[in-house]
Amino acid sequence: MSQTLTYILIALFGLCVGSFLNVIILRFDQLKTIWNTRSHCPACKKEIPWYDLVPLFSYFILWGKCRSCGKSISIQYPLVEALTALIFVGLYWHFGFSWELIPYILISGILIVALTYDILHYLVADILVWIALGIWIVWLIIQLIINNYEFSVILNSLYGAVALGGFLALIVLISREKWMGAGDIGLGILLGAVMGWPNVLVGSFAAFLLGSIVGIILIILKKKNMKDRLPFAPFLILGTFITIFWGERIINWYLGGF
Repeated sequence: MSQTLTYILIALFGLCVGSFLNVIILRFDQLKTIWNTRSHCPACKKEIPWYDLVPLFSYFILWGKCRSCGKSISIQYPLVEALTALIFVGLYWHFGFSWELIPYILISGILIVALTYDILHYLVADILVWIALGIWIVWLIIQLIINNYEFSVILNSLYGAVALGGFLALIVLISREKWMGAGDIGLGILLGAVMGWPNVLVGSFAAFLLGSIVGIILIILKKKNMKDRLPFAPFLILGTFITIFWGERIINWYLGGF
């Protein structure tokens, strides 16, 4: 199989997973409906036929509108699907077909749900954080036992968790949750563990930089003002993906400058 075809298949797989993640996001507070309720238009409540459920492509074929009632379909659907596909392709590019790819795929799916849910509800779902953290801990233990992982890798993961989780906890404590919610602390522990030390420094800087840029743009466009809240979990998660893909290169480039 050619490399190009492999990337295409992984992208298609990512689109399908992204479509399922959309269902989880929209029904997160009533997960049991995923299994006993068919996909339907939130406006007219009519069931959506299978040929209108093709990830990404159906949205553009329908011009972003419901076939039955003509109401607009949320842009969330194609964005989540495309983001999932891009991240899955990036993970394959970085890790190849390896056992290491599995935990990153699983955790990435969870993080995409957490990212979108925080944007929609200004809330970090703790259950998602602890599930992802559990996957990461199991992965580290397996690597330590089976593949003789160097213990320094475990320590670096622990240092990363303490560094980012502790830093966010300090912000929450000082601001009394005015600048950041307590839910971000658990997320910081998870993301810090995944990035490890010293890569967590890159991810943290990227998160705060992205958050500042987006915040300034929203203020300029008068979509937000200085007192409005801005969900920070998406920036933490995007900063983590930047670090997974390019963290070591950025650190080496930075240290090379000295």
